[in-house]
Amino acid sequence: MENARLWLFGGIAGILGIGCYLSAILIPWPETQLGLSVSVTIVSGFPILGIVASYALCDCLAAPRQTAANRIALGFAISGFATLLAMLLVQVAVTSAMPELTRGLDAAAAKALTRAMRMVDLGLDVAWDLLYSTAMIFWGFALRTRRGFGPGWAFPSMALGALLIVLNVATFPWPPGDHGSVDLGPVAALFILALNIRLTYLGWRALRSGSERDTTAES
Repeated sequence: MENARLWLFGGIAGILGIGCYLSAILIPWPETQLGLSVSVTIVSGFPILGIVASYALCDCLAAPRQTAANRIALGFAISGFATLLAMLLVQVAVTSAMPELTRGLDAAAAKALTRAMRMVDLGLDVAWDLLYSTAMIFWGFALRTRRGFGPGWAFPSMALGALLIVLNVATFPWPPGDHGSVDLGPVAALFILALNIRLTYLGWRALRSGSERDTTAES
């Protein structure tokens, strides 16, 4: 029962994390200290809640039988989300501070400084993609034999992870979407969302079946 609650609330955390990701992209936050603080909180929610959801997914996949692929995937996922948190905060910090840093510089110098500073978060962005894509490949092996998921979840996870690695390496240091290639980031976000919705459902179903068994035993 407690494991089922972890799956349920871990899945919900993952769904909320994707909501934070979409809010950070779609909502234009005001350029004030309050707006900056709110945007930092929202944008940080994706990686922080993603770590919670990753642990819950690992626990769910380990319920029938723990595997090395599942353990390795969790390690890569946590490392990836930690790197993503660093990347997002660096990106927000550089973007918000750049007007002050470039004050007094001519246009060419300001552009060069901005470009150089942005290379830091671009490198971290690729690191996040490589780490989490590797997690997706290993999780594919764990999903393949888990009842409730199976090959229909496993093979898309492995294929998407492999494609993300290839595209990021091929266009490094630029993101694939900025280099005339395909940006699979939104596709990966949708897959993570679907995976967390499925995890939430499995947790809810396990809780429900456990409650029904308890009621039957009492009667």
